[in-house]
Amino acid sequence: MAEAKSMFRDILPKQLSVEDITTMVLCKPKLLPLKSLTLEKLEKMQQAAQETIHQEEMAEKEQQQITR
Repeated sequence: MAEAKSMFRDILPKQLSVEDITTMVLCKPKLLPLKSLTLEKLEKMQQAAQETIHQEEMAEKEQQQITR
């Protein structure tokens, strides 16, 4: 067993280099949008369409009340 230890001592470097020590490298955080631009445009279009439908329904109700 003592012979095996002496063999490894000869093979391994006597001193660890600084490169062997791992350190964390901090980088600038990358912020990702929660919603993509395309999704925001689609939501705006859908909201505009719903508002238009709501206005048309209100106009129809007013016309029905006037004709009664």
